Amino acid sequence: MNAVVKPEIVVTLNGENIGVIPRYDSEYVLMRERDFNVILDNTNLEIMLAVISGHNTFTQIMKRTNLQRGKLSRHLRRMLNAGWIIKSGNRYLPSGRIYVVYDVRDVDGEIMLSILMSKGAFIDPFHGLVIINGEPLSNYCSTCPLRQACVNNVKSLARKYNIELRGAEPSEAYVELFRELVRRDLIRKFKSGWRIVVMK
Repeated sequence: MNAVVKPEIVVTLNGENIGVIPRYDSEYVLMRERDFNVILDNTNLEIMLAVISGHNTFTQIMKRTNLQRGKLSRHLRRMLNAGWIIKSGNRYLPSGRIYVVYDVRDVDGEIMLSILMSKGAFIDPFHGLVIINGEPLSNYCSTCPLRQACVNNVKSLARKYNIELRGAEPSEAYVELFRELVRRDLIRKFKSGWRIVVMK
């Protein structure tokens, strides 16, 4: 598998040039925390990485992941139900580019939707998948052998999305990058009257 898994962050470091930017059903996907947690399963993560890298038919995913037909079918169904992927014809595609986790509360008869800024994910067509799962630990990356690759990756993403980073460590910078993408883009969309269509 071409990913580094840490308690608070998962980053693909495949370096493959995908060639074709995946088609996303939508830019943002809002999901419940339990649906977000589906990607934290190593098998589901491996499937998602295969889909992002262009292996998106059942047979291609099966060959890429070496999963048996029944097991792959169960995992794909779970990822479809959670909202990580969609099915278009015989192809599985990422359902969005940025995955945002929300919580719903009933406060004095008002329904409150809150965005969890410490959980979420985003896909970059060249850099891969970045998953934020909790607050970053300071100095967590200092002993990692892939630290420099992460530094280069996050700096490149920050330049691409025109975001100035303050975090010194990659784990801090990835979280900062995700939060800024959500603050800058998603919140602006909500404030400008962006419509949310709820589908089952």
